[in-house]
This record gives sequence, C-alpha cells and structure tokens, in this order.
Amino acid sequence: MNITMGRAEAGDMQRTSKVLYVVGLILCFITIIAAELIWIPDPMRWPGGKTWLEMIDLLLYEPSIIALCWAIGAVISLPVSHSISRIVVRVLIILDGALTCWFSWTAPRSIVEWVGLLGVGWLLVMIDLAASERAYRRRNRMRRTPTRSISAIVVQVLLLAIFITPIRYNVTYPGLTMDMNHYAKVEGGTSHSKLTGVLVFDRRAVALDWVLSHWLSTYELSPIPPNQPPLREAYAEVVAMKSEAETTAAAVALQKLGIGKGAVAEGVMITAISKNAPAEGTLKAGDRIVRVAGKETSDVVILSQVMADIKAGSSVQVTYVRGSDTQTALVQTGEAEDADTGSKRAVFGISVQTAYQYDIPRTVDYERPYAHIGGPSHGAMLTLTIIDQLSPEGVTHGWRVAGTGTIEPDGSVGPVGGVMQKAYAVHRTDAEVFFVPASEADEARRGAPAMRIVPVSTIDDILNWLSENKKN
Repeated sequence: MNITMGRAEAGDMQRTSKVLYVVGLILCFITIIAAELIWIPDPMRWPGGKTWLEMIDLLLYEPSIIALCWAIGAVISLPVSHSISRIVVRVLIILDGALTCWFSWTAPRSIVEWVGLLGVGWLLVMIDLAASERAYRRRNRMRRTPTRSISAIVVQVLLLAIFITPIRYNVTYPGLTMDMNHYAKVEGGTSHSKLTGVLVFDRRAVALDWVLSHWLSTYELSPIPPNQPPLREAYAEVVAMKSEAETTAAAVALQKLGIGKGAVAEGVMITAISKNAPAEGTLKAGDRIVRVAGKETSDVVILSQVMADIKAGSSVQVTYVRGSDTQTALVQTGEAEDADTGSKRAVFGISVQTAYQYDIPRTVDYERPYAHIGGPSHGAMLTLTIIDQLSPEGVTHGWRVAGTGTIEPDGSVGPVGGVMQKAYAVHRTDAEVFFVPASEADEARRGAPAMRIVPVSTIDDILNWLSENKKN
C-alpha cells in the first residue's frame, strides 16, 4: 500500500510539474503575440488618467511569472527525480528561473538579459519534458523515442520562426499615444490642456508582419535601406535623437515665453570627414569650427558664404575647438562642383552641422516609459506642452490637441516617419485636432480621413491657429 501511494504521489507531482511547464510555455507565446499587437488597446485610459503607454512598463515584470512557473515545476518534481542527469536539469531550471526573476525585478529594462535567460529556461524545460516522457515509455515498455515532446518542440520552433525570424523588409505600424503633461513637467508650470503626442513602431519586419500587412492597411512594409545601421547602433542613435529633441524643445519653448536665450549658434561641428579629404589628418570629427580665413563661422550658412570666397585648392587658416582647447591650423581645400550653379567651389571634404548652446533656465522633469525608446518626433508637441504649462491659462483655448513633428532650434517643425500610422492612432483617441508637418498632411489624411488635420511649418503656426480658432 505504501509503495502504491508513493507511486501515486510521485505521479501527481510529475503531472503538476508538467502543467506548470506547459503554462509557462503558453505564457511565452502569449507574450510574443502581445508584444506584436501591443498598440491595439491604446485608446484605453486607466484610473487616474494613466495612458496605456505608461502602464506597459508593468508588463516588463511578466517574464518573472513564466520563470516562476518553470522553477516551481522543477522544485515540485525534484524529489521524485530518478537520475543524476534529471536532477541536474531541474536544478538548472530553478537557478535559471531565479536569475530571470532577479533581472526582471531589479533591472526590468534589461530585455536582452532576461530574454536570453528565458531562452535557456525554455531549452531546459523541453529537455526535462522529453526525459520524463522517455522514462514513462520505458516503464510501460513502449518505444522510448519521446515523440510527443519532439512534436511539441517542432511546433514551437515553427511558431517562433513566424514570430521572430527577420525578413528582408522593415515594417511601420501604429504606435501609442502619450499624455504630454505626464511625460514632461516644467518647473513652475501647471497642466491646463489635453495634449497628446504619438509614437509609431518602425523596426525590422518578421514573418508575422508580412501576414498582417495583407490584412491591415496600417502595416506597411518597405525594403531595408543598404546603409541601415546594426540594431545596437540604431538604438543608440534614436535615444540620442530623443535627448536632443527634448533639449531643443525646452530651449525653444522658454525663448518663446521670454525666458532664456533659446538655442544660440556657436560654431560649426564636424560630424564626419570623407576618406582622402583635403582636411583629413588636420581636422577631426567632433571639432567645432569657429573661424575660417579670419571670419567668424557661427553656423553652417555663414560657413558656406565664407567658403564661397575662397579659391579651390588653396590653403586657409581655420580656428577650431577640440575638447576644451582652441587651435588654429592651415587647412588645404579641395575642389567640388556646386550642384545648383555648376561652378567650382572650395571644400574641406567634411560633413558639418551647426553647433548650438541651449539656454534652459527652468528644469524640465521627464517620465520616460520604456515603449518610447527614442526619436525626435515628439519635439513639436513637447515645445507646445512647455509653453502651455507656463502660460497662465494655457494656449489651446479649449481644443483637445494632438500633434507630431520634430522641432528645430529656429522653431521650425520638421517631417517625421509613419505619419499615416500616427494619424490612425490619434483618431482612435478623443483628440479634436492633429497638427502635422506641412509636407505630410496628405499622408496624415490617409490614416484619419475624418479628422481635423492642420498642416504647420513652425511652432508659431500652431500657436497662431489655436489663437485664431478659439473653441471657448
């Protein structure tokens, strides 16, 4: 009787362990599908006005549930393990689950780490399930090949191939809207208006995206550009662009309010030097040119004007700032053909952009949800938000406002990607007017034909439209 009861208990423990393993596997695939379709619930607002974008960060803790299912399953079945190899596998599952939970709770944004650990956990779980099936078949004098486990592995690998295998396209699809008053709070400011920013998903496509693009018009596939940087470099670039957009928006907004000097040009930054360029070996990327041929060059336009008076092939004195040191050197010029006039002109063989000093007398605090990885497309709405918060009665005059567009140091609003998808995302909210860069108004109307789309070229265009079309 005791032996029979012991075997019954062992069987129950094995079955409970298997159920927990399977629950964890199902949650894995639910997570992958949810990550793809995470934009669908976007219009939802949580108690307290929290947006779906702001609540997504909670989902970063979900991998710990999967890891716990697997670890608890391994703990339950550990006492009835009948071989050293199965004991080792189950101990490894427990350790992997503990590490996954640790990363998920202490560093939830360390996605690479916990995804890797989940992958290891999945492999160990499948090994344990296959070993359990093989042992069951041996006890019952059946063929020892664990056909059920092998079939499950094949099915899962095929599903993963659909969900995560990259194809030779990029995909753009609707993103998420964000409450700009939650995202940014300026020192001394008060929220007056409903202001909505909008993001878009733009990434390397997988097989599932190809399928969805045939069902949903908001999923757009495009060929991968030949110069597309690796994922890690692209990530770093968009994060830097977001930071720069926030700095520019704060400076422009405060200047519009008479607080601070805004963005002050203080030279021309070298961003790259062409191979075998005349300036190669003398100038370097990161140098800030402040004077050429004795004339100050505060921005790119002035530099172009100065270079127009220099004879191609001659040497010219250049003063530049490298680090904290100001240096002067004689730099050789080359010759290039002007694309507009066809005439020859002097060049250094460098890529440049205007270097700005930003005057931001007020502190702006940001709440950065994980799903907003980067990019500059919220710049115009961030500028409007800061102006609205520091204006006594706000500036929207009763309108529920949404918008997209970059912000430049001179206050101009630049084009962004995925405007059609952004318009689609915005029209699902309660926004009444959607400001978009003037060159992209038609694309926005494709995504939201019934919405009030207002094309703008500067932040002043937005302020003037709101002032001239007061709702209350």
